Amino acid sequence: MPLRGWGGWARYGLPGLMLGLALSWWGDGRGFPAQAQTLPGPGGRVAAAPGGMGGESGGLIAFNSPANGSGQFLYLIDTKTRAFAIYRVDTTNPKGTVKLEAARQYNWDLKLTEWNNQPPEVTAIEAAVKTLGHATK
Repeated sequence: MPLRGWGGWARYGLPGLMLGLALSWWGDGRGFPAQAQTLPGPGGRVAAAPGGMGGESGGLIAFNSPANGSGQFLYLIDTKTRAFAIYRVDTTNPKGTVKLEAARQYNWDLKLTEWNNQPPEVTAIEAAVKTLGHATK
């Protein structure tokens, strides 16, 4: 049953809210710790919340973006384990389907000097900088 005549909140906000609730339930001691975030105050300092909780977010970053056509992508990045997952949320389905599109641990990716780049290569730039450095001395 298509969602004709429904406002933007019902079409896009409701699936996001349901996904957020599901992730909150999953994070309640089963995965990532649910913690409050604090914003920097005057002078850029982060004030500690009552009970000793600071601005620690548990190392999880989540954001979304529109997908081609209808739907949204949900990106989850775990900075502690250096892994990410991308989900597609189908907003046209009345039940609101969620599909895992990709997942990867990027720890070893960050150790590469270069991969699949356009010229000039990193080694060529390094050699040019070293040559220029010797020429000016």
